[in-house]
Amino acid sequence: MAPGPAKAYTSDHAILEDGSVTFACSGDMELWPWLKLPAQHPIVIQTQNYWTSVGASAALGTLDEGKWSALTWTDWALHDHSATHAMQGIFARTLVEDKLAFETRLFDQDEKLIVTMRGRGVVFRTRNFEEWREGTKRKLADQSGPTGFRYAPRELLNLSDAEVPLVSELDGPHAAALITKENGLLPGHPYFSGSGDHVNAPHLAEVARQVASQINAGMPLLVVSGEMDMYRYVELGIKFDVRLLEHAANSATMEIVQKDRSCAKLSLNWETIRS
Repeated sequence: MAPGPAKAYTSDHAILEDGSVTFACSGDMELWPWLKLPAQHPIVIQTQNYWTSVGASAALGTLDEGKWSALTWTDWALHDHSATHAMQGIFARTLVEDKLAFETRLFDQDEKLIVTMRGRGVVFRTRNFEEWREGTKRKLADQSGPTGFRYAPRELLNLSDAEVPLVSELDGPHAAALITKENGLLPGHPYFSGSGDHVNAPHLAEVARQVASQINAGMPLLVVSGEMDMYRYVELGIKFDVRLLEHAANSATMEIVQKDRSCAKLSLNWETIRS
């Protein structure tokens, strides 16, 4: 997370007696183009995960806008699959495995519960983030550059007309992914945003969804829950591997590896959408 966001997805914050925060959500598709995707889409959920936590933390006075931070773990689960986009929500502090975390629940205009999201993160309070990251990016970029990357056919990935492939076609339990500033940020991809420093949580969730779509033989699917454990930055512009650790008809766990370094583990559960 970059310091000092210049816009706000949430508004009308109210701090309750138990310390939780209620808020309203924006429905402005011009300001938030990712709202053109379904409310249950992983890109939407992970983008909301970021902006709702920023808004609630600012309301609580715990957002340090002068420091970079990073989401290190998150999970989410859908509830009412007929729900439309979020109009309101509630953010609360909680414990997950005895570690401090946050939980956010989002509701649509009819008060249907869309999703419950939880997360943990870290704030870089003392490290010179920009200098540290620049050195890391330069070192990895010097090792090799992407050449001749072949993305999977669109029909295997269940993409809307505006979305773009991020992953290669599965080869057994392996796929590759390449996210660049051209296909992973505005204006090249209309639904992604971010600092541009690294591959972020919405990127990784969409990579996992595109791999799941291939496991599902290209049939439309609804991701009903997921978990992401992110312990090392994934760099933009450098290919990374997606290794299936296990998968079944409606679930998969995968590891993200870049330059022989394990960076994250992702798990998804889904349902096939049958017309």
